[in-house]
Amino acid sequence: MFLSNRLIHITVSVVFFWVVSAELFAEIQPLNADPYDFSAAPQWAKDLRRAEIITLGSVPFVTMGVTFSYSLYRYFAHGMNSAYIPNPFAQSSDAAHLSTSEQIGIICTAAGICVAVGLTDFIWNLIERKIQEKNEMESQNGITIIPSAPQELQSGSAGAEQHEQLLTE
Repeated sequence: MFLSNRLIHITVSVVFFWVVSAELFAEIQPLNADPYDFSAAPQWAKDLRRAEIITLGSVPFVTMGVTFSYSLYRYFAHGMNSAYIPNPFAQSSDAAHLSTSEQIGIICTAAGICVAVGLTDFIWNLIERKIQEKNEMESQNGITIIPSAPQELQSGSAGAEQHEQLLTE
């Protein structure tokens, strides 16, 4: 008994000394973490990450929608039987009367829709970026179209000289 009390006191004293000395003698350096530089990643990796986030982020909403839609389908397919009333707050699959194959079908359908949503966003962004790059290339090719007013065209040689001057610039 004496040994265990003494051992406890020694352990507490050592831990106390260690904590206090660590606080007193610790070298405090400010944490200057560099923010993540997104420009270092290739564009395809950014697009893939965005598609992944959208796919995984849509899982709970799509799963809830598919489950509710399937519950409505079952309710109407069984002639609006009160045993098949859609219950979004069912505590278990037994309370919702779903078989294992129905649960697997709901999960697979939800997963397929989520992947389709992510791929749609991925393809949409690729097309949008290609259109934007095409527009930038057209604006950077050096040809600037300047419409002339009808009165400049009627002024004859003065209008032609201004037109040639604009083309040479």
